[in-house]
Amino acid sequence: MGLDGFWGDGLVRDGLSREKGAGVDASVDELLPPAGGIDPPPVHAVLFDRIHGGWIGRCLGAHEARRGAGAGLAEDRSDAVDRAVLSLRVLELYGPGFTSAQVGGLWLRTLPFLRPFAAEQAAYLRLLDGELPPTTAGDGSGSGEAMMRADLYGCVAPGDPRRAARLARKDAVVSHVGEGMYAAMWCAALAAAACTARDAAQAVGVSLRHVPTESGVSRVVRDVLVAYARGWAWDQVVAEVRRGAGGDDRHAALGSAGLIAAGLLWGDADPARQIGLTVRDGWDVHATAPLVGSIAGVLHGAEAGWPAEAATRVGTALPGEGVCPLGELARRTLAVSGTELPLM
Repeated sequence: MGLDGFWGDGLVRDGLSREKGAGVDASVDELLPPAGGIDPPPVHAVLFDRIHGGWIGRCLGAHEARRGAGAGLAEDRSDAVDRAVLSLRVLELYGPGFTSAQVGGLWLRTLPFLRPFAAEQAAYLRLLDGELPPTTAGDGSGSGEAMMRADLYGCVAPGDPRRAARLARKDAVVSHVGEGMYAAMWCAALAAAACTARDAAQAVGVSLRHVPTESGVSRVVRDVLVAYARGWAWDQVVAEVRRGAGGDDRHAALGSAGLIAAGLLWGDADPARQIGLTVRDGWDVHATAPLVGSIAGVLHGAEAGWPAEAATRVGTALPGEGVCPLGELARRTLAVSGTELPLM
């Protein structure tokens, strides 16, 4: 029996997943502030440049995070890149109406067994046992792994952060609840806002409309914005993020969200500096640095004056992907957004 027959694509089981997911959607929607307006996306050539910049920044961030451990080239495989390509595959296979059950089924078909970690690993084991999302997400899923799968959903909903957050939520509930899920929603909203924002401060401000106001993620990111407005030094804001996140758990979603926002704001509109600050003082830098790079790339585009070591292609561990040119990943991302492809 194939995996589709074993799990996830049957009509009855998928219907159960939809019913459970609808309950999560309704309970979270009640906590959200007003969404605000939807910005029209940039013209297709500009949007392509921004999406392409996001892939370049993601790979550079992953490279910088690995640098202390004897990193090779910027095009080397990383978990953060694999997660973004996995989200892209979800949209290519199922479209924006994908279900959480379909995400779980794709994990089983494409993720190497030992590749998931922390909350993702626990969810993977529950998927193997035949459980359905959102029950596959365990109690210890306030970590930040779901954020690595989330920003891609913002790139396919340019100027519409609420839609991006809802797409990311459907993916996140496979492995995360609570703050881990909210952090993924926030990251997707941030990427969607970055597609049309004039700068990082505007994108971060808009992103807060799409997570519950009383959540820890919202509180920590608001504190970062206030510190930025007051002219705090970088070391001060890092200390504040650590205090607001309630400890030194480097995998905590709260700390990761705060440091991503801080890296973008204190990086002076320089994508290399935005990544560098995050690597210097981040916790889970293998997640936060690629995410800061991704958002910075969306803000600044592919022609942002990237360092010489920036990648033009990247390796993945996903079946059928291999080494991917970043321009082609950008074209595929633009294609699933429903926006007209640029002329090449």
